[in-house]
Amino acid sequence: MDVGDYLHMNLNGNVGVNYAGGMNQGQSDHAMGFAGNGQLTGNYYSPNLLNFTVDPFYNRTQSDSTFGSLTNTTGVTSSVNLFNGTRFPGMVSYNKLYNGTSAFNVPGSDLGLAQHTNTQNFGIGWSALIPDWPSLTASYFIGNSTNDILGESGQDAEADRTLTLLSTYKVDGFNLTGQFLHRTMHANFGEALQVGEFPVTTDSSSNSYSVTGQHALPFTGNFAVTYNHLGYGYNYRDSYNAENSGSTNTVNANAAFHPTMKLSNSYYVNFNDNLLGVIPQPVLSSGTPLNLGAAESFKSVLVGSNVFYQVLNSLGISAEVNHQDQMFLGQTYSATQFGASANFTFGRSLLKGLSFSFGAVDTAQQEHNTGLGFVGNLNYSRKLLGWDVSGNFSYAQNVQTVMLVYTTSSYSYLASLRRRITERAYYMAGYSGSHSGLSANSGTTSSADRIWTGLIYRGNSFNAYYNKSDGLAIFTPSGLVPIPTNLPPGILPGDEFTSYNSKGWGMSAGTSLVRRLTLSAAFGKSNGSTSDPLQSIYTNNTLINVVAQYRIRKIFMNGGYTRVKQSVGTPGAPPLDVTTYYIGFSRWFNFF
Repeated sequence: MDVGDYLHMNLNGNVGVNYAGGMNQGQSDHAMGFAGNGQLTGNYYSPNLLNFTVDPFYNRTQSDSTFGSLTNTTGVTSSVNLFNGTRFPGMVSYNKLYNGTSAFNVPGSDLGLAQHTNTQNFGIGWSALIPDWPSLTASYFIGNSTNDILGESGQDAEADRTLTLLSTYKVDGFNLTGQFLHRTMHANFGEALQVGEFPVTTDSSSNSYSVTGQHALPFTGNFAVTYNHLGYGYNYRDSYNAENSGSTNTVNANAAFHPTMKLSNSYYVNFNDNLLGVIPQPVLSSGTPLNLGAAESFKSVLVGSNVFYQVLNSLGISAEVNHQDQMFLGQTYSATQFGASANFTFGRSLLKGLSFSFGAVDTAQQEHNTGLGFVGNLNYSRKLLGWDVSGNFSYAQNVQTVMLVYTTSSYSYLASLRRRITERAYYMAGYSGSHSGLSANSGTTSSADRIWTGLIYRGNSFNAYYNKSDGLAIFTPSGLVPIPTNLPPGILPGDEFTSYNSKGWGMSAGTSLVRRLTLSAAFGKSNGSTSDPLQSIYTNNTLINVVAQYRIRKIFMNGGYTRVKQSVGTPGAPPLDVTTYYIGFSRWFNFF
């Protein structure tokens, strides 16, 4: 459709009518209603001058969602692009989601806990791309979200503001990049899984600067240096108030050379004046009180070099030496590490497809030698008797993380099988797992195991899985986040840890036995518990989700059934039991 001489638009979408019903804790309800979604696209004068997309949806049953038809979602996604292909392009976006369904994250669970979600996001960005001048890109993002676990009191809310400035420039063979990022976040935590005097409110802000320079060197080499500064502050309010702030500066420089096809060599220097710079953003933004005093007493300088040589096509060797000086909580630590590794790939006979690498690292400190560390990696991938077989095993013992006094050990494994049964039939199965924190001074531990299997025949499929996990976590507005195993000791107070364990299993199937008819069904069940020094919380979740669709030309018949049964609290707590179902007809239209 043309409006005037310059505005051009197209609109298409689906319009339909639905009948829906539900059972909530024994109370039933039924309703008829309209539903639909659309896509409006267009441009003004020229697509390069201004183009836009608006995608509204109303009473949409989320057939592609984990929780199916549990809620009817209404909202819009939209974006506008300005001056594409010019030196000053820009964009604006706006998205809103009302009455959506999402999952409160529980580590190791495929389901999580069903929760209502409302989100609203706004973003704006602009760039200045002038030849022979530094480029500049600026963007500002505003995000708001609220979540509440079904059947539980309390609500998690989060408001996020992010400003980003990015500039690049090339001069005399140097590639220069500079970036500034400012972020503020306000969060309120609900009381479903957290124990204490509520509400819990946190405010945090951070400013980050970084500058990077790169330049080519002789012998196919490259040099790069990066400077980062991060300033961070937060305010935590519960039964007590906690305010703290900190900053960190890091400098990383490295030079690499590749004088021959088989030989490569690199050198590096790293400086860090605060452990804050190595704490992951999810931990910083979680609202958990941090011991930033310990972080600010940290200083570290690391220098080192490594060399790699490809002896044979199937054999490569490498060696590394580094020296590190650290100061932490009034103590000074120094260590020199020597390490070597080799990797080999078998290319013939039964061992074809097998490759492995192993290495040893010796650490010598000023008082004594701390002993050998070991890392190993084994890979196998080959077709045997019609089966595609692959596997991996990785192991690391006494691996140093951030602190010289802080080491950890871990291993992980993966094995999978796949076989083509007939022309259009496949079978697959696999097992994977990971375990960390095996040494006595590792600080945190975690483990996860998963087994799965599946069968595909023509347009039909069947899948099943079982998993379990346990470890330590912290609370965030979106759920439990496992504590990274390389988090320095003393940064998180011990009473802020929440231990968790979770088990789950499920299966799903899909079929299209009749042309234009698709059916899918899924069942999942998980249970677990979290515990902190005050109280244990138990979770149990069962989900059944069935979706059907039949298409006749531009008309669609849709149907669905969802049942969620979940409980949160002490053992024996009454569960939330919600059942929803719907059937509807919709037609696709090209309006203009």
